[in-house]
Amino acid sequence: MIDNIKITLRKFKGYLSDNPNLESHGKSFGSEIYRLYNHEGEDKGIYLLLKYNPEKKVLKIENSIRKWYLGGFSLLDLTEKSANRAFEKISNKIGITMDEFRKATFTQCEIGLNIRTRIPVGDIVPMIVRYSTFKRYQFACETVGFKGTDLSLKMYDKCEELLEHNKKYDKEAKRKAFDALADRNYNFFRIEFNMFDKQSFVNKDLSHIKNIGHILDNYLELYNFWTKEMSRVVLLNKLVMSKEMTPKQYVIARVLEIDGFASFERNCIKRGKGNVSSRIINEAIEIIQCFGNPTRYNTNKFKLDILKNLKRIKRKEGALDINLMNQNLFSS
Repeated sequence: MIDNIKITLRKFKGYLSDNPNLESHGKSFGSEIYRLYNHEGEDKGIYLLLKYNPEKKVLKIENSIRKWYLGGFSLLDLTEKSANRAFEKISNKIGITMDEFRKATFTQCEIGLNIRTRIPVGDIVPMIVRYSTFKRYQFACETVGFKGTDLSLKMYDKCEELLEHNKKYDKEAKRKAFDALADRNYNFFRIEFNMFDKQSFVNKDLSHIKNIGHILDNYLELYNFWTKEMSRVVLLNKLVMSKEMTPKQYVIARVLEIDGFASFERNCIKRGKGNVSSRIINEAIEIIQCFGNPTRYNTNKFKLDILKNLKRIKRKEGALDINLMNQNLFSS
């Protein structure tokens, strides 16, 4: 669940300058800069970035905890147990107790999962048309996202991202490996929420999560949050023009079919008043949910793929409540 995060340790009591686990990278704006590489070594380029202000005794730690602990090419996610082990390992490496580390606060935090889907990610991305009322963006057929004021949602082809961000000499071998996985219908879709600050947690009824200890003690609640938010994602595939449609629904369905949801939404906002345009957009979403072609990939099949993955995760995350996850996903 936990991925990229920005951690702040105040009244830091450790010693970094002579720490053999760290690589010094000079100073910047009054802070000493260090890199804590993972078990793969410096050549893989996976590290936690440490910024220490000796005057204020403040240590900041950035980058992906998941990649650092599991490896740069890992498709696994941190479970409750592995997250605890990851933070314990970091505390040991920087020379503080876990009790001290648990008191560290954090700001930006990514909460995400890698999901196996039954169809290629490139086919799914264009179909994802809505998440809440957030503004949509898309890069090619690999990434789709939605930006809000306190958080964002980003979904992308995980295999392509791994190839893009790793050393060139790895790419050929890894490309063959990922192509082999794709041939066996192993498609990996990364879905992550970026919480911008503490207010993001407050707004999602997670105000009690204020430091690293709270994250670890309430780790299963992150799945609860993630599945609730995923219930708000809408996919648009081919609509079935049914006799059960009202005349108004038929007109909206035809416009959706011709223009697509993004254009339909823009025109509603541009031409109508706030309440009127919101009502029409909600009617369009209802049409998508009710009259999407059941033989094609759609919102429900996407949610079923997510649920199937959560059942796999439960093998390692024993206390995960699958019935609750199911209710969360299909609540809207």
